[in-house]
Amino acid sequence: MSGPWNYDKMFIDGGWTADDAVGAIEVIDPATEEVIGSVPEAGLKAADAAIQAARRAFDDGPWPRKSPRERAVVLRRLAAILDERHDALRELIVAESGSVGFLADLIQVRGTIDIAKWVAEAMDHSVQWTEVSPPEGGPTGMAGHAVVREPVGVVAAITPFNFPFFLNIVKVLPALAAGCTVVLKPHQWTPLDAFEIAKAAADAELPPGVLNVIAGGADVGQELTTHPMVDMVTFTGSTPTGRSIMAAAAPTVKRLQLELGGKSASIVLDDVSEEHVAGMGILTSMIHAGQGCALHTRILLPEHLLDAYVEGAKKSLSWLKVGDPREPDTLIGPLIREQQRQRVEGYVQSGIDEGAELVFGGKRPEHLAKGFFYEPTLFVNARNDMRIAQEEIFGPVLTVLTYRTEEEAIRIANDSIFGLGGGVVAGNTARGFNVARQIRAGNVAVQTVGAAVGNFERLGGSGPGWSADQAKGVGITGVFGGFKQSGVGREWGHHGIEEFTELKTIAWS
Repeated sequence: MSGPWNYDKMFIDGGWTADDAVGAIEVIDPATEEVIGSVPEAGLKAADAAIQAARRAFDDGPWPRKSPRERAVVLRRLAAILDERHDALRELIVAESGSVGFLADLIQVRGTIDIAKWVAEAMDHSVQWTEVSPPEGGPTGMAGHAVVREPVGVVAAITPFNFPFFLNIVKVLPALAAGCTVVLKPHQWTPLDAFEIAKAAADAELPPGVLNVIAGGADVGQELTTHPMVDMVTFTGSTPTGRSIMAAAAPTVKRLQLELGGKSASIVLDDVSEEHVAGMGILTSMIHAGQGCALHTRILLPEHLLDAYVEGAKKSLSWLKVGDPREPDTLIGPLIREQQRQRVEGYVQSGIDEGAELVFGGKRPEHLAKGFFYEPTLFVNARNDMRIAQEEIFGPVLTVLTYRTEEEAIRIANDSIFGLGGGVVAGNTARGFNVARQIRAGNVAVQTVGAAVGNFERLGGSGPGWSADQAKGVGITGVFGGFKQSGVGREWGHHGIEEFTELKTIAWS
């Protein structure tokens, strides 16, 4: 069966070509298991051609020599084209990734286009491209120096299946903003939106070779991470793959930006009420069927709050609909592929075998005959040395551990090879902030219980002189990245653009 999104050519050097394709990659909808499209599978010759094109575009082309403002003009056109195609992109990405509606609007599609628009608008003034020292007297007259940011060069961008459009834009747009040229290799399960980005880039008249899009397997990834003409690799995916990329990039000492796995812990402090804990539910740990590296998949509770949490979690199942992501009331969609579901099943069995208590879930939904669905699953009375508490499951599985003292909770939260995300739920803002400072992770959310939100209509703006439409949202404000084996480097905001630059000092006399 053929789908509506079929591409028979790759995007290399500003044009569409089938040269050196070695086959076709079929893409299936994880909710229906039907084929929805296909893309060419690149061979090593195609990968080399894409790298060569990016190298020429960087070394000889105009793109890295344009001013940030000149590049912004082109990126604004690109963002505007994506915005015009929002509805079609939303339909594609829901089918490609299994994203439910609210997530498509918040992050996967609408939020991602907002990131593209922000990068295009802010790149020329959010980054300090040049720092010039005051002039000083010298033996030959006036002397001084400048520190300038220059593009790092050719970037290989390798992205995963869970948030494909979002991560493609978060990597490609900042790299282009910095003046780099890019070879983008999306995941084989979710390549379609990357080819839509290529179409938008062509229509925006991005110079040839500045963006190249190919899809392929591990051999193509190996070519991108070892090729001497590639200056930097930006990758999002598992920690084991990140280790392999780091080793592959070492002989040529490539710059790396690695956003890797997580096993984030959310600490509920002992000044939180039973009533609040009972209302916490499990949804935030189950977003996108648990296929998020920064989701809080461990909850640390004081022993006296466990029963209240379990009762509340059970009640939350009544409205936590699992099913077709196209239905507006669906909150949990499918896993991406059958092998991912089998992986989750293996972890659930390990939790049972190691002695954790399965409260609910742990099986495939009986009412869904098609699609790679899995029930929301809750374990309690787990130990932190169990696999379900230490390893990234990437499925709708939440593990609850109990603690007796605040110090023990912090120790458990940090007892992990990962350090991507974390959370603190507290009755006092200062206490919550101080605990957050002790969590060894790159992204920590603090929620103060009972904090007054006030009238939603008054949340916009900050008084005279401030716009009511400040830049905000995932991928725009703050930074994203991990400690320890959760990665190297940071994404989002101006920091995400600066990752693709080198600093150079130029002195004169």
